[in-house]
Order: sequence, then structure tokens, then C-alpha cells
Amino acid sequence: MTSPRLYGPFQLTVPGIETHLQDDSPGVYALGNTRNDLFLVSYVGRADDLKEGLKSHMTGPYRQFKFAYALSDEDAFLKQCELYHDFVGLDNSQHPCPPPGMQLRCPACKKG
Repeated sequence: MTSPRLYGPFQLTVPGIETHLQDDSPGVYALGNTRNDLFLVSYVGRADDLKEGLKSHMTGPYRQFKFAYALSDEDAFLKQCELYHDFVGLDNSQHPCPPPGMQLRCPACKKG
């Protein structure tokens, strides 16, 4: 599978989130900081509502985010798995779990 194309980086602030995201949209995100013009990913996640999911991280150590929309809960889980396996040394070291009630497995390592 191909990793999702992430848009950004944008500032992890209310204006940064409100300006760049649609309301009530599911998807995945990468959090991090830019150093020497390179966005360094430190955390990957998913949310049923990207705006709310990102806002929950505003008090953390991350200053920027990238994102991609998803078509469904299943699509968001698969995209999150792809991102999780693309980056090493993430702050969230536990493998993503599938959405509640779904028997899905990661395409890369078959965890579910």
C-alpha cells in the first residue's frame, strides 16, 4: 500500500486548524516540528473529526501538523497503520488499534 499524501505542515493552533480543515471530516494526522526546513514527524494519529482530534494535542510538545482525509473509519485505520510503519522513533510507540467493533488487521504487520 502507498502511504497517504499528507497536506501541510500547518501550525497546530486554532487558526491553523480552522483555516485548513473541513468540519466533521475523518482522517489521519502527523504531529511534529520543522527543523532546517524538514518536517520531523513525532506522532501519528487518526480521528473521526480531524479538527477535534488535532485540538486535543494543542497543549502538547508539537507545534505543527500534517493531515490526510479518510473515506471511512476503516480507511483511516489503514492510513494510520501505513504512517505508523513509515516513521521510526515515534512518541506513540504502541501500534494503532482498529476502530471499536471492527475486525481489521494492519496490512504491513497483520496486527489488529
